[in-house]
Amino acid sequence: MPTPKAEPASEREEPDYRVLYVGQDVDWFRRLKDALGLPPNRLVYCAGGSSVGHFLKRNIRYDLFWFDLDLLDETGLELIRLVRSLPHRSLTPIIMAGGDEVIGRLEGLARQAGANERLTKAGAILAAVETIERLLGQGSNSRC
Repeated sequence: MPTPKAEPASEREEPDYRVLYVGQDVDWFRRLKDALGLPPNRLVYCAGGSSVGHFLKRNIRYDLFWFDLDLLDETGLELIRLVRSLPHRSLTPIIMAGGDEVIGRLEGLARQAGANERLTKAGAILAAVETIERLLGQGSNSRC
């Protein structure tokens, strides 16, 4: 009996979700992108500033928002509140991430603002991927 061959990456089904990363940590964004294995149009980078309102307010499809609070700090909290105030975004999952000190200081405020999950970037990238997949119903738990 022949052994099945591994499916080539080009023939695998692409994930059907889109994530907006808002933050200024390009290295973390690249690591997350590599770990998720998403095509460029499925993990979108926004450094913040005045352009983030465009990304959030328009009817562009995003299934999850990732706010990196390390450099956004209080602005990140305002962005989380903005997402929750928009009718078409009010139920979209939000992950806040940052260093241990930032998460410790802002975790309660971010949860009050509407963040669903918090992650420290000191943790493994695998934890970030698992959290995203769980929030989007793409993880192994959703297939049981």
